[in-house]
Amino acid sequence: MLFDGTILVAGGITITLVCLEKIFEDLGFHFLGKTLKILIPIAAMAAGVYFLETNAMLGWLR
Repeated sequence: MLFDGTILVAGGITITLVCLEKIFEDLGFHFLGKTLKILIPIAAMAAGVYFLETNAMLGWLR
């Protein structure tokens, strides 16, 4: 399948991290907000790599 459960969980975790970053910035915890600004792209990149490695449709292209 194109979107299995693991990909949806990874997307949900990424969205949760974005929401937490916004909440921390609004509450004045700027250090935690800046830390999450670094972690969000890393988590998204890891989810993208996982998607590319496990996508069954890409197996047909190889």
